[in-house]
This record gives sequence, C-alpha cells and structure tokens, in this order.
Amino acid sequence: MKTKILCGIVALLVTLATPAFSFSAGDLDATALGKSEDGKKVELTFAVSGVCGMCEDRIEGALDVKGVILADWDMASQELTVVFKPNVIPEAKIHELLNQAGHDTAKSKATDEQYEGLHGCCKYREGGAGSGCSSKKN
Repeated sequence: MKTKILCGIVALLVTLATPAFSFSAGDLDATALGKSEDGKKVELTFAVSGVCGMCEDRIEGALDVKGVILADWDMASQELTVVFKPNVIPEAKIHELLNQAGHDTAKSKATDEQYEGLHGCCKYREGGAGSGCSSKKN
C-alpha cells in the first residue's frame, strides 16, 4: 500500500514538473536562433588574404558588427566563413570592412594605404609572417 502511494506521488510530481522544463522550437524567438526578422540569413565562404594569428584576429574583429552572426577565418586555407543578415548588412559592406582592415578579399582589394597600416609580419603581399609575428593558433 505504501509503495502504491509513493509511486502515485512520484508520478504526480513528474507530471507537474515536466511542462515547466519542456519547450519546442516554436517557443524560441528568432534572435535566439540567429535568424533575421524575416528568417533569412546567408552563409558565405570566400578567400581573404592574411598570414598569421594577428591577421585572423583583425579579420574576424573587423566583422564584429551588427548583422554579422559569425566570422571565422581559417589561416591554412585563407578562407573566411561568414554568416550574416543581408537585410542588415550587405555582402559588399563585409568586403569593404575587410579592406578597411587592410585585407584583400575574393571580390575587392585593400588600397595601398589600408594595406600599409598592417603590422610588418602581416604583409601578405610580400610574403609576410616574418619574425615577431604572433599566431593565436599554433
């Protein structure tokens, strides 16, 4: 008898507690899912010139702006994967921001003045990665 009462109490508690901890994907708002208001986001991968960890920090940091969800530059392949909301920031602006940081992209080239602002070891047009170049990834 005590076992049946105990099992009944446990079953009641589990039943009452379950709705408080359950949710469906429909309960999440668009912001939590990383989608724009109209549900559209775009992922692109394209070449961005650079040579080291300092370049990686600069490239990814240049895209720390509203509308960019993810910016991940791979040093080995020299490719940037970017996920963004085109209704907030157009692709052309992404290339422009990277050029302003001193880096050439698949679609646009940094001006000589922008490029000259790079640290000496980051001068990818001249071979870069000289001594004193820091790399955040070994």
